[in-house]
Amino acid sequence: MGLFCCGKDTTALATTTTTTTSNKLRVFRHEELETATAGFSPSTLLGRGSHGSVFLASLDGGRLLAAVKVPSDDDYSTFDTEITLLSSLPRSPLLVNLLGATPAGGPTPRIAVVDLMPLGSLHDLLHHPLRPRPPWPRRLRLALHAAASLAALHALQPPVAHRDVKPSNLLLDANGRARLADFSLAVRLPPPQALPPAGTIGYIDPSYLRPTDLSTATDVYSFGVVLLEILTGRRAIDVEYSPPSLEDWAAPLVGAGRFPELWDPRGRPAEGREEEAARDVAVLATRCLAPVAEERPSMAEVAELLREAEWRVRSPPPPAWRRLARWVVGRARNGKVSDVAAT
Repeated sequence: MGLFCCGKDTTALATTTTTTTSNKLRVFRHEELETATAGFSPSTLLGRGSHGSVFLASLDGGRLLAAVKVPSDDDYSTFDTEITLLSSLPRSPLLVNLLGATPAGGPTPRIAVVDLMPLGSLHDLLHHPLRPRPPWPRRLRLALHAAASLAALHALQPPVAHRDVKPSNLLLDANGRARLADFSLAVRLPPPQALPPAGTIGYIDPSYLRPTDLSTATDVYSFGVVLLEILTGRRAIDVEYSPPSLEDWAAPLVGAGRFPELWDPRGRPAEGREEEAARDVAVLATRCLAPVAEERPSMAEVAELLREAEWRVRSPPPPAWRRLARWVVGRARNGKVSDVAAT
């Protein structure tokens, strides 16, 4: 669990833009956050992970609900590095933003305050046994949100590599839109020092073996696994299946054109435009998983292709007369003039 395990969005997210605003961070007093979380009471605990614990905070007389994270005892340096990186990023409706933190160099470990994401994560949405599975159009839109978030990071100067893209780090705001979270492994490119490869098994790029292998394409690979997870409803690694690796199971099916075997039966695309879009997304996922990093698409291209697929799914079907005209034109172009005339 990184900084952004929870957060709340009050800003509308336009998936066709990456508009950002300056990041004016607030300095919080430790006593202020202790009061806002009822003394870091278990009743306000939102989650606990390897990097620390996250609590619900009611600030400014209840006008601001946020999430605060207290780092684990052995994670102070990583935590400070994450806060430093986040404080350099502009606020964006595509990310779970840092709102502020307690001062550095104080008598107590720093505490970060971030947006509150009240609807959990994409991982919860896909895998929690008590949550209804989202239909395919909803899955496609969430994939677009996630792609836009990564594309925005990669478009920064210098670009930022997230290094831990996975469904549990894509959190859902109050409007149900996915935002990128947890920057505990993120770095600007090129990194100032050689960093050992890092990530999560099942999502980490297998070609990322040395510090010099790191690039934005590393995130593209991880996002390809996320796309397969959205399509299939299977976890990246699941020992109940053979092979347990989602990529090893799904990629051959895509290559053989056996798309119906991929679909999550709890969120199967409908016949027609939805299934056509799903096939395109499956092919796009395998492009993201290309063994050679240079052969993968950029996240800007991925976002654009997902935007086109999502638009096709949302657009109303053409009227009957237009479909007939397209059929007639198609027959004529194929040399079936006599058939057209007879029709």
